Amino acid sequence: MELDYFQLNRAEYFVPIIVKIPGRELALAKRFGGEHTLIDFVCEVKDEVTGMTMSNVRDYVNIKLSDATAAELAHRPVEYDSGFTLFPGRYTVKFLARDDETGRIGTFQTSFVVPDLNKVVNRVPISSVVLASQRVALNEALYNTAHGKEETRNDAANPLVANGQKLIPSVTRVFNRDRQMYVYLQAYQHPAPPASGSSATGPSPVVAEHPFFAYISLYRNQKLAMETVPVAVMPQPGTRLGIVPLSFQVSLGNLEAGSYQCQISVLVPAGNRAAFWQGTIMVLQ
Repeated sequence: MELDYFQLNRAEYFVPIIVKIPGRELALAKRFGGEHTLIDFVCEVKDEVTGMTMSNVRDYVNIKLSDATAAELAHRPVEYDSGFTLFPGRYTVKFLARDDETGRIGTFQTSFVVPDLNKVVNRVPISSVVLASQRVALNEALYNTAHGKEETRNDAANPLVANGQKLIPSVTRVFNRDRQMYVYLQAYQHPAPPASGSSATGPSPVVAEHPFFAYISLYRNQKLAMETVPVAVMPQPGTRLGIVPLSFQVSLGNLEAGSYQCQISVLVPAGNRAAFWQGTIMVLQ
């Protein structure tokens, strides 16, 4: 499971969730002669401090089990995704998947934090960093979902959806050399806080438009293996948060197979501020 967060406004955050299930588990129904299998999904998010349920979803997907689909499921995972709108805080998420055809059940539980980016002053506030190896069309799927209006609303708020395609996060962060690695995050240029002694009432200050510079570095054995050319991106006009979408497409073809430390650097020279993110990825031959 992967959970990310993106700031929607001064108070709320959109939290997309993606769960990967080994396709071979779902293909078991084909062995029992099933022409399709129905997977029930139940997801609940609770405030870790109060124990109050903040959001929940009950859904199911219908996967057709033709010979071709069953063969494909045997070698690839099935991804299920949804999303929630939450306030900053500490949460616990519980997830359950049940195959109605075989009766097999899988559960997962973890804790996560949605930070309050409004309190970030001395560095550039950034969202989660999403690493992915594929974009898929919204109408391409192995299954039909029951979401309807709820799914449409999530897609409208989800920054991973653009131009009819959805960026699928790599939960395992394992990438093949012959495929691109997609990287997406958002930076924010919040309005400056009121000066000391001044009134905090009245309209928020207009966000100053200064370019953000960002680039990606890959290290192996503490040595620089690759670095992208810095790109300059301006805050989106008309957004009170000064949202700066940062999107990269990185070719891994010249890298050796192995483990790498991925670092993303976001710089704002005009404000003398920066943000850095690091994570480990695996590159396969």
